[in-house]
Amino acid sequence: MAKSGLKVLAAGLVGIAAGIGIGILIAPSKGSRTRKRLKKQFLDLADMVEDNISGTVNSVKSAFSADIEKPVEPVEDETGAKPEEEEK
Repeated sequence: MAKSGLKVLAAGLVGIAAGIGIGILIAPSKGSRTRKRLKKQFLDLADMVEDNISGTVNSVKSAFSADIEKPVEPVEDETGAKPEEEEK
């Protein structure tokens, strides 16, 4: 499920970038101004993607660290004895 969600996110971002690029390229402006606008919008989009990715990574890290820090409960065997109670 996570892989399909990432594919959808990537496809959406590519679509947004393509739409912005085409819209700017067909808009009547000087070439130098158009290139500057494209560069600025591309950098803004890259920052947005970086923020989203780092936020996702941080949430995954915190989820895993929360699970790691939880104490492990001893499991009873079929007889009902906990591992510490067993005779050696």
